[in-house]
Amino acid sequence: MSGREQSFEAAAPSGDAPPIVSVIMANYQGAAHIGAALASVLGQTFSSLEVIVSDDASSDASLAIVQAAMRSDSRVRLIEAPANGGPARARNRALEAARGAWIAIVDSDDIIHPERLERLLAAAARLEADIVADDLLTFSDGPEVSTLLDGTRTGAFSVTARDWIAAGSAGTPALGYVKPLIRRTVLGEARYDETLRIGEDFDLLLRLLLGGARFQMIAEPWYLYRRHGGSISHRLSIATMAAMITAQQAVAEKLGPFEPALAEAFAERLAGLRHGLDFELLVAALKRGRVGEAIGVLGRDPGLLSRLVGSAGDRLRREAARLRPAQPRTTTRALHLAEQARPGSLDEAAVVETVPPYPSPSDTSWGRHRAVWMRLAGLGAGAAQPLNVSCDGAAGRYAAGFIPGAMPAAVAVASAVNDAIPARRPSGVAASAVQAEVTP
Repeated sequence: MSGREQSFEAAAPSGDAPPIVSVIMANYQGAAHIGAALASVLGQTFSSLEVIVSDDASSDASLAIVQAAMRSDSRVRLIEAPANGGPARARNRALEAARGAWIAIVDSDDIIHPERLERLLAAAARLEADIVADDLLTFSDGPEVSTLLDGTRTGAFSVTARDWIAAGSAGTPALGYVKPLIRRTVLGEARYDETLRIGEDFDLLLRLLLGGARFQMIAEPWYLYRRHGGSISHRLSIATMAAMITAQQAVAEKLGPFEPALAEAFAERLAGLRHGLDFELLVAALKRGRVGEAIGVLGRDPGLLSRLVGSAGDRLRREAARLRPAQPRTTTRALHLAEQARPGSLDEAAVVETVPPYPSPSDTSWGRHRAVWMRLAGLGAGAAQPLNVSCDGAAGRYAAGFIPGAMPAAVAVASAVNDAIPARRPSGVAASAVQAEVTP
């Protein structure tokens, strides 16, 4: 092998042998979803891993769920904080305890495909990457799903520091939401900026890229990103915007000066952050009835008026959608996934989905079947009642991994975790609405 290529054995760590991958999972009040998140990690085909849950002083059933998982799988570790300090501090505690050669970030309300770690490691070796991340398949409680990358993106592409800074502008994907796999030697002593409660991932990866790290994006959506009302990823405020500006300025002062193209990207991002801060100041002034303050902010940034009008329109549309009758949810009760259906072997009520052939771990045609995975994900996320998923062969199992809750190994682990705490199980932690069985 050349350069930084490595081969990896998937065996679980034995004795005191360190794992190859440390999965970092920050958690705060995540009882509704952390069981499924843990199950999806513990059900990985690549088993040389540890999961470090860094709890940020949760008061719900999170700890009971994690402790139940620890009793059934020694790869789970728990770090408890005496007081809430935010996601950056929680992740830093986990990083200090991590033993793996690679660091994977998985949020406690998300799910990952059963083969995600195996395939990301293979991609990192093939592409000689220090950081590798995959597309996001976003889902919620309804049938609507989406991906971060558009349908034209396939294969892999390099992400430079300039690409990272400019991401999300001029129609480019907002890469700051991705959940990377990072080589430990490249991470070194770098840690999350604990002054940030939003944008901490973006800030850390920016510093690594400016330090020379090689980053590759994979167009296959192995990371299932859950949107729900409790998520803080999309909540902005005056304090969070101000902290992001301060962090960006600190990076520029410490690591600059930069070559012209990079300096221009920095300047454009800072201008965008300041515009966002002014918008938050404008909204706050209007809510408090401080007309003079609002006029002052608009005088400084007249473009905020059109943004305010657009925001009001979006809010009205969301309210109108809320009041409309709910969209009919999927009525499918049984789903069979196979490359080729076996006549006469299925329940007559089962909907048969023919899926693409199983891609070998060395296959690099990532993202080619994104539309298929999105359609299947919509069937699972939008199910009105329990959806029984059967998988015929490797192709069926791979396809099932894109349906939230349908990973066979993960469902079994989730059920064990949930059954261990029946008295404290909160709403939403019950066994998945998607049940799965596998035909070899």
